[in-house]
Amino acid sequence: MVIGDPRSSGAPDRHDAGTGSLADYTYNLFPRFTSVVLRVAGSTPFQSELRELHESPSPPHEAFVERRPPAEDRVDAPMPVRLWIGSELSGMVGYVPRGLEAPVDACLGRLSDRGKGPRIPCTIVSTRHGLRVELGMGRAY
Repeated sequence: MVIGDPRSSGAPDRHDAGTGSLADYTYNLFPRFTSVVLRVAGSTPFQSELRELHESPSPPHEAFVERRPPAEDRVDAPMPVRLWIGSELSGMVGYVPRGLEAPVDACLGRLSDRGKGPRIPCTIVSTRHGLRVELGMGRAY
């Protein structure tokens, strides 16, 4: 631990906070463009899992995000993200970034209304700070 290191003080890692913007969605939380992506937060602890998935012969192309029950929605519980490997789920690979839970929940609701499974297109990308998962919110429909 280095003195003055933000990770030692409990401050969140700014490189692992996820990315996305509510401005990318219309008033009813529908993505404005098919290119809208949301980068998953909190992936640093799951780098070994992500590395295995990224290097596998058939890397996952769909993510699973469990919808929060109303009781957890009130306490603003995090929404964990997992990846589909064929018909099975991987371990956790991160969380939906704070403040962007509503568009993800709306997407899952629309998929459910259309009779589709809770699968959101995703890719594992390599950044300077490790592997990250990007959810293709604009391609989910």
